[in-house]
Amino acid sequence: MSVFAGIPIVGGLIGRVFDRLLPDKAKINEAQSRINESEVQGGPASVLRLWRGFVGWTLGLCLAWELACRPVIATYWPEALLPPSMLKEVLTLLLGMLGLA
Repeated sequence: MSVFAGIPIVGGLIGRVFDRLLPDKAKINEAQSRINESEVQGGPASVLRLWRGFVGWTLGLCLAWELACRPVIATYWPEALLPPSMLKEVLTLLLGMLGLA
């Protein structure tokens, strides 16, 4: 409520202006919590978690191959036939999935 609540017309108008300019953070957080809970309960979140997890782990393994395994094999066994490096593509996909690209 506002300080001007005692004045009927002006108090109501000024109170609404102050409520718009300085919203109550607790009310906003509570409303956001209700929205988050309804989103989790309403959608097929398990399917989304499954494919995102699969893609994340697959890209993580590809990144580990490109940054750790591939250089070791190329250094100690230079005669080994390795497929061409896909580091650029893996980084593009991984950073895009993480929202950093």
